[in-house]
Amino acid sequence: MVELKEVSHEHVCPGSYGHAFKASKGEHIRLTDLMGQQPIDFWVFNQGDVSEYLSVCHTRVANLSMEVKPGQSAVTNLRRPIVTIVEDNSPGQHDMLLAACDKTRYEGLGHEGYHRNCQDNLHEALADVGVEIHFSPQPWNLFTHFPWTSDKRIELLSPDTKPGDNIVFRAEMDIFVVISACPQDITIICGNENTDVKAEVGSLA
Repeated sequence: MVELKEVSHEHVCPGSYGHAFKASKGEHIRLTDLMGQQPIDFWVFNQGDVSEYLSVCHTRVANLSMEVKPGQSAVTNLRRPIVTIVEDNSPGQHDMLLAACDKTRYEGLGHEGYHRNCQDNLHEALADVGVEIHFSPQPWNLFTHFPWTSDKRIELLSPDTKPGDNIVFRAEMDIFVVISACPQDITIICGNENTDVKAEVGSLA
């Protein structure tokens, strides 16, 4: 497992909430599922121009795959590498198809009143670092388990991640990273509860 040194940022993001932070080109970001079975909605933006962002649809084309493996990069809507997976210490379940949960999703599931959601977490977290955007990119859904069935339907299952499972990225440009410890508690996609995740930024030992 790679070791981070000179950690410039470390934050525990509470379950159901979001967090945004900066990383410089060449720095490494480790995201850890502290308790297991906790999906992370993951967004990345170019610090110099937030209209350039990690695009999962462009990434699928760039890799000609539904998933990104260690050594491969996710790309932006301008088809430029933005983060590269350095190491994946998890079952490797990272969905690139489903939208972030939002208030309409919970209304459709029968919830009454406000429910925390990943889309709002995105915008709240960006506001904390002084960034406002007027769109909501599709996230890269880390630590999720949404397999296809034989008839091309998508199942929503609990993740197979265990406490301490993590993934390490390298920033390919100066970036804003946003993570949301998904607050879904009506379906089983977060297992039995919403739990905390950890973000660390630093260089490799």
